[in-house]
Amino acid sequence: MSEKLLTLPIGIQSFERLRRQGCLYVDKTAQLMALASTAGRCFLSRPRRFGKSLTLSTLDAMFSGKTELFKGLAVETWGREQAQHPTPVLHMDTSSVPQFERSLAETLERVARNHGIELKSQSIGGKFQDLLDGLSKAMGPVAVLIDEYDKPILDNMEDLGAAGAMRAFLRSFYTVLKGCDEYLRFVMLTGISKFTKTGVFSAMNNLNDISMDKQYGDIVGYTQAELENNFSGWIDGASNGMNLERGELLKQMKDYYDGFCFDGQTRQAVTEKQHSPACTAP
Repeated sequence: MSEKLLTLPIGIQSFERLRRQGCLYVDKTAQLMALASTAGRCFLSRPRRFGKSLTLSTLDAMFSGKTELFKGLAVETWGREQAQHPTPVLHMDTSSVPQFERSLAETLERVARNHGIELKSQSIGGKFQDLLDGLSKAMGPVAVLIDEYDKPILDNMEDLGAAGAMRAFLRSFYTVLKGCDEYLRFVMLTGISKFTKTGVFSAMNNLNDISMDKQYGDIVGYTQAELENNFSGWIDGASNGMNLERGELLKQMKDYYDGFCFDGQTRQAVTEKQHSPACTAP
């Protein structure tokens, strides 16, 4: 009897949902543990559909001490230790927010209610600071995870006035993070581009850009070894179904996707969710 293949988590961006449903997961937790332990304040740029959201979701579960989700993974022992003193997590996704400022305020207010924290300020920046202060005093330094930080700007690129207004708002909002450094354990922003000339990052000049860092070159996406080891059953099934030798199938897959490289040495096979040919990064 052939071995039952794990379900491919196509379109699943929640680490908790992926693990509870028993889907295939390529273990990136060793890299994430190193990142959480040493990076402090970091930024990761990758094209869309490279697994950035899943990465932040995994970090959320790690800091929150959800030990049951990490059984058998590299971070299992670290996770048990973390669970003894969970880190409060503020996880914000700006990738699908049509009315960004109002939705952001509602997110901050909801988190505050869930933790019994009073937000005295009326401005969004003030609410953000009140929340970080309150979470830190109640539970310890906070992990802040912001997904697709640049999406509100990119969505308004055809309207320069709106893009400029959003840029100014985001700069003001992220300035709070720098001013609240004493309340923070870890900060990570993801996006598809780094707006070096827009003033957004000038508000957070303590961010470490790991986008091209060799230590984290394979933190998202799959290397050739990860592809062959984790998807072996699927590859064998496709090889048999297409009447191709395994080696020939892998060669065709590599030719089709071409691979990508962000750190100058780690060449990866395909992204976590990609279904179209990948381009080699310069």
